[in-house]
Amino acid sequence: MEKIRIRKEELYQPSSFLKGVMDLAFDESCIMDKDGYIIHCSDTSPLIWGRPNEESIGMHITELDSASPYPELLETGRAVMGKMHIINGMTCITHMIPLFDVEDDSIIGAFGVIIFRGMEKIKRLMRDNSFDFDEKSRQLYHRISRAEAHYTLSDFIGHSRAVEDMLQYVKKIAALDCPVLIRGETGCGKEILSSGIHAFAHRKSKAPFVKINCTAIPSTLLESELFGYEKGAFSGAHSTKPGKFEIAGTGTVLLDEIGSLDPALQSKLLRVIEEKEFERVGGNTLIPLRARIIACTNSDLEQAMAEGKFREDLYYRLNVAEINIPPLRRRREDIPVLMEYFMAKDGLRISFDGEAMELLLNYDWPGNGRQLRNFMSKMSLLDQNTVGAAAVREALNISRPAAPAEAPRSTEAMKGLVGNLEKDIIQRALRENRLNISKTAQALGISRNTLYSRIRTLDIQLKKELS
Repeated sequence: MEKIRIRKEELYQPSSFLKGVMDLAFDESCIMDKDGYIIHCSDTSPLIWGRPNEESIGMHITELDSASPYPELLETGRAVMGKMHIINGMTCITHMIPLFDVEDDSIIGAFGVIIFRGMEKIKRLMRDNSFDFDEKSRQLYHRISRAEAHYTLSDFIGHSRAVEDMLQYVKKIAALDCPVLIRGETGCGKEILSSGIHAFAHRKSKAPFVKINCTAIPSTLLESELFGYEKGAFSGAHSTKPGKFEIAGTGTVLLDEIGSLDPALQSKLLRVIEEKEFERVGGNTLIPLRARIIACTNSDLEQAMAEGKFREDLYYRLNVAEINIPPLRRRREDIPVLMEYFMAKDGLRISFDGEAMELLLNYDWPGNGRQLRNFMSKMSLLDQNTVGAAAVREALNISRPAAPAEAPRSTEAMKGLVGNLEKDIIQRALRENRLNISKTAQALGISRNTLYSRIRTLDIQLKKELS
């Protein structure tokens, strides 16, 4: 497609069809006027640009994407298709198509789209059985898998104050060239955050993001994985191989589960961080360390230091900037937000009744976001239009609380019981209808005024109903 012809008024007032295409067909899309200023953005644009659409609209495309092909398009009048470049630290494949006036065939703007954000979709295509995996394809897949940051900071989902404060701090330290220690429970998003830091620090340039799990590789092999080895360094070393630190170049090395690192390697890692250089195994040439180190752990490093299992000096070298990710149970208001995000990302259609939603909000989620996502996938397999409390209890192994022993009740006690029951019913209806007063009143069969009156009488705090 070399060009698109539209009426000039459509440029500023796109049809509902075009808006639907912009929001649903691409990872991101925008429309620019003839001077390159953005006049429309898709709903997904904030995930790419890291700013709300209200801020992006009115900006020149080159302010958001310094490598934008818009000047080339304006000069040639031809579409620029399949361009690969870096946007906010993510490898993107883009199309930019000129928009021509149907009346005088002059350029009145451009339609820009991101068809791939990151390499996940390309990797999925390459993993497909129909893809011919020749040697070049295998090498390409290997490079993409080993050195591509899959997430930006926009991929860490949460609207709670704890998450907003954490992300503000993360953006500050991401711009600094210092080691980072990320701490958090399993499944809370340590890899997302580390990848996001890398992407934020390399928004305008390509740099490798190299991950290594310190528990997945035997300690006897981990040293050569980190530092590489020279030919003949040990039996089986038939050729020289660069290590992760060398491959990372000026990018980032993620050391996941740093708490399990062998004590001997802790000493060598400390020396590398202090002296900013290392040697390959079996070599004697010093190689400069140019990469940033991010370490992640869910273990108690203070306890490990007290037991002599983790070096204090390494801890302080790594802990120049420390990030503590709050577990899901300390930011329960993010649970509905994450549920909606996972449903949209995984193409799920699930609804929960009020009692089930209450259980989910009160559950502690020891596996955090990862557990919640797996739970949503599991619930999508149920043949139920609305998931009830029984299914949630069974899936999460939540026992039903024992019923209190019956005792004679006074008239006042009965009134209190009825009031509590009414309050519980209204609270459940509010949650089920996402605090929409009109829908809640309709579901309860009462007027809006009556509902407002009962909310005041029963002291129902609307702001707390989803927290």
